[in-house]
Amino acid sequence: MAAKLTDFQFLRLKSERLRAIGMLMVLAVVSLIGFYNLFFAHESKIGLGRSILYTVFVFACFESIYLLVIRNAIKKKKQIMQFLRYFESIVEGLLPVAAMAMIVDVGDNPFTILVSPGYSFVLIIISLSALHLTPKLTLITGLLSSVCYLVLVLKILYFSDFQHLNPHPNNLYVFMSMMVFVATAVMYFVTRELRSYVDVAVEDMALQDELELASEVQKNLLPSPLPILEGYDVAAFSTPAKHAGGDYYDLVTPDPKQAIFMLADVAGHGIGPALLTVSSRAYFRAILGEHQKISEIIERVNQLLHTDLRAGQFVTMTALVLCMNSHSAKYFSAGHGPTLVISKKEGTVERLAAQSIPLGIDVPLKMEPPIKFSIAPGDIVAMFSDGCYEGKNNKDEEFGIERVVELIKENQDKSVNEIIKLLQESITTFTGRKSQSDDMTMLLLKRFPE
Repeated sequence: MAAKLTDFQFLRLKSERLRAIGMLMVLAVVSLIGFYNLFFAHESKIGLGRSILYTVFVFACFESIYLLVIRNAIKKKKQIMQFLRYFESIVEGLLPVAAMAMIVDVGDNPFTILVSPGYSFVLIIISLSALHLTPKLTLITGLLSSVCYLVLVLKILYFSDFQHLNPHPNNLYVFMSMMVFVATAVMYFVTRELRSYVDVAVEDMALQDELELASEVQKNLLPSPLPILEGYDVAAFSTPAKHAGGDYYDLVTPDPKQAIFMLADVAGHGIGPALLTVSSRAYFRAILGEHQKISEIIERVNQLLHTDLRAGQFVTMTALVLCMNSHSAKYFSAGHGPTLVISKKEGTVERLAAQSIPLGIDVPLKMEPPIKFSIAPGDIVAMFSDGCYEGKNNKDEEFGIERVVELIKENQDKSVNEIIKLLQESITTFTGRKSQSDDMTMLLLKRFPE
């Protein structure tokens, strides 16, 4: 059973397919020359036309069979035998010059054959051999063509009786032979370069797969579906700027009447910050069962993260503890903010500030007392990362927190899911592009009207 293809082998098969198709197209053009000599040229050219068509037919059959083998291998994602690659390269190297040798016997002037389009055909085959993406095969095809053409030139120049028909100096044909060797050397190095580019592309494909896997793992760590909270509507979204991001949100319910919301933003975006978000989540979840006070949890997370972060790295984190019996909340923020509390009845917007510096900068963490507030019917609490308001348009204007506030206030009677969708659409419309410059995460909490 043939082995499964690696990424490189699959790309090489596709390149081989392109090369075979290109070869058949060249043969189709050469066949037109044969038909012309067979039906429209002088009667003396009929033999030449037949020889060209016979050669093209044999070569086309070989290339067609090889193309079918390649297509079948691509379809089944299987390797082809290495022997076939070498055999095909040898045939391609020998056949063009062998065809020229056959045509010499039926042509009026063998010297004309040496400078005929057949010479160009040799150079084309050497050029197309680069699509093997294997320098050794390019060298085999090129050297066989070069040596055979040189032998044919020497035979006609010095071992035939047609010297009187030579319209050019002998050194012209020798020079043309040398050019075939030069073309072989050039295409050998071109093939090596192509191979290096393909190797880089394969590495990029592997990295892309790993990034997609990391993105999938990170998405699976987000709480989905969100827990149902009695009397509250909750929704969240997180979209990284790249495959994986530095934002994270969480929602846990230690008991039926209490919920803890957490949103974190690691400086930067990509794989490195994504790993730190995973660490933050793991620390947060693990310590949650050891400490009752959320301030103690954040302080302990800070101690653990401090050893993980390099100089200049930090994590902003905000946490909200909701008591559903009393509809009261405690808010903690380590360098993150602002969090919005939008009152339905009063029509006011309160911006909750941070109580300490970000995590990972200093140990121990000095936190001020938590901010306490009540959540009335219809009120909305919005926790979000800076990517939700720092997106810029083509005039270098930021979306801004004010637009976030206005959008939430205007749609306060809608579900939080609808508000989030409207916000995403509004940001995309404002920036004028779907790509993001930063990770975006939002966690919305709304108390149902009584």
